[in-house]
Amino acid sequence: EIGIKIMMLSTAKSIIHCYWRSLPRSSSSSLSVRLLSSSAASSQHHEQALSYNRDTGIISDAQSMQPLYQTIIGIEIHAQLAIPTKLFSSAPTKHHHHDGNNKTSSVSSTASSSNTNVHPFDLAYPGTLPTLSHAAIKSSILSAASLNCQHIHRYSKFERKHYFYADLPHGYQITQQRWPLASEGVVLFLPYSNLQNQQQGSDNDASKKKKKKRRRGRDDGDNAQEDENSTSKDDSASSSSKQQQQHSIEPVQLRIERIQLEQDTGKTTTHTTTTNSNNNKTTTTTTAHINYNRAGCALIEIVSYPDLRTAHEAAGVVEMIRKVLKHVGSCDGKMEEGSLRCDLNVSIAPVSSNDDTTSSSFDNNNDDEQSNDKYNLPPGNGHRVEVKNLNSLRQIIAATEYEAIRQSSLAIQHNHTGRETRTFDPLGGKTICIRAKGDAIDYRFMPEPDLPPLILDETTLGSKSLEEFLERYMPESAEDATARLLEEYGLGESVAVLIASDPPAIVLFEDAVSVAKAELEQEDNDDDSVDVSAVVANFLCNDLYALIKKSAIEEAGDDEDKRATLLNSISVDQSTVASQRLGLLIAMIANGTLTTSMAKKILSIMYKDDLTSSPRDIATRNGWEVISDMNVLVQLCTDVVHDPKNTKQLEQYKQGGKNTWKIEKFFVGKVMAQSNGNAHPEKMKEALASVLEKVVSDQTSSTS
Repeated sequence: EIGIKIMMLSTAKSIIHCYWRSLPRSSSSSLSVRLLSSSAASSQHHEQALSYNRDTGIISDAQSMQPLYQTIIGIEIHAQLAIPTKLFSSAPTKHHHHDGNNKTSSVSSTASSSNTNVHPFDLAYPGTLPTLSHAAIKSSILSAASLNCQHIHRYSKFERKHYFYADLPHGYQITQQRWPLASEGVVLFLPYSNLQNQQQGSDNDASKKKKKKRRRGRDDGDNAQEDENSTSKDDSASSSSKQQQQHSIEPVQLRIERIQLEQDTGKTTTHTTTTNSNNNKTTTTTTAHINYNRAGCALIEIVSYPDLRTAHEAAGVVEMIRKVLKHVGSCDGKMEEGSLRCDLNVSIAPVSSNDDTTSSSFDNNNDDEQSNDKYNLPPGNGHRVEVKNLNSLRQIIAATEYEAIRQSSLAIQHNHTGRETRTFDPLGGKTICIRAKGDAIDYRFMPEPDLPPLILDETTLGSKSLEEFLERYMPESAEDATARLLEEYGLGESVAVLIASDPPAIVLFEDAVSVAKAELEQEDNDDDSVDVSAVVANFLCNDLYALIKKSAIEEAGDDEDKRATLLNSISVDQSTVASQRLGLLIAMIANGTLTTSMAKKILSIMYKDDLTSSPRDIATRNGWEVISDMNVLVQLCTDVVHDPKNTKQLEQYKQGGKNTWKIEKFFVGKVMAQSNGNAHPEKMKEALASVLEKVVSDQTSSTS
């Protein structure tokens, strides 16, 4: 109890200190008025006096555009491991349940009832002891290897990091601050602005393809192979220009200091209620609710060196790490759910013609008192400010920009920034002080007495060596997968790259191709005019991803941050269409049972409205089946050609001339409409040609 009271007093002291530091340095009379006035003036000064370039990280004078300061940024990423149980207990996580396709169903800690996914150890019940999850070890090793860590330590230790928060029942967090699992990694990435340009380029390519398809007319007769050939040509035509653009963009490098295993905390939410009493007095009550479903979930903390210089670099590297962790399956990357969170360490350095401020020589993780002279930082600058718990790329960019201008403004006024811990207010678009350096918590690190050192031996790994373990469990890299898809399946490059970037898509694609080919072999279908692999890839990359994207947009609603995160997290893993049903659908296209347009309608139904029926059942129920019998097609064409409503067009056709092709196209459209789009395109054209030829020959015979 005494310890808790001391820590509460320390927290109160920190809040008072932050408040006092925000007050103006002049007379203390009329503090509230002066505080508001100072805040407004400061905000106005920020907007008018300084400007921040998100691509260069330079803070300049807004009028003269004279460069003044350069931002120096380090990151700490907390990624929740996608494993079925918590780090030190058997309590389930949102990744606990699996269906028959070995696909994780989302039993989210936010979706589940509060405080249901808990174990006595998670709540610090006396007598409970931690048991390390082997799945967490495997997942964290794969993460470290995917981030190119030079050292995956065969010996690491757990320790207790003491601090008091209500969402941390033990009063300490089990972590690996001083003896981490891995160290010295490196990530190559593109800044966020380049990622946006690439996305816009992809959207423009997709728009062009749609326009080309519309220009081909309303003829559903273009079979799937023709569509795919066109797509492949578009891919090959644009791939060279994309390669040239990519080669011209220099990737940025971020060094990773360490990767450590640790526990997550619970989640605290506040609720404010207002009540009116009988005497017309209004009472506002704020209550805090704690959900321990997340407490004890396995995290890896990825700590970088301060190599970043811009807001777009910070967002870009977080996006790259998110993709890498998703690729190896260690984290689902859902920032909107808190599965991946980011802390920023932001400081500034003066821009000098004699100093290379864009180099990686700044190490603001050192104590500030010792580092100012070392790196030629002016008094009061270069202090590292930590901004905690950013859960979207937009917040990362906005928080970096605000901190850069705030710190530069204070430096211009010769005020000390000081080391602080701050949080970001997304509504106000600003950071708020939580704790100053003078009130920093003493975490009192000590070795964890209830856990032995983590030794990566054969017993722990299930393999004779770490190398053998990685060879066994490390998934195929995106580059290797792309090369294999190009070689084995003959896909277009852009399609192969898209599929290879999403490991569940690789599995779905290959399984669907196998199902489709097996179905065609069972039917003794020798028609090899349709490239099954190309059609599967076309439906996967264009139609299925479009349905997933549409679903994500609907789920996000008006929440722009959530929408941006969901759209960046698009994966086939979110699809409701299994490879078996997709393969059967493609087989029906290949054997001529369905047209491409029919198949697209059926895919949409399978995705949202009917999650169990086979494609054939859906087609039968809706009357979608290709008419390929020549006798039926000839009769259908005869009825259309001799329909009294079409007498004018028939007479024009009999007269011949250069416009007969237009009349033929008119009849094609009428026949397709008459058949509800079910007529086999090529066979229908053949039947129509024979009917029109007979009309002309009959006219010639009657004339003679």
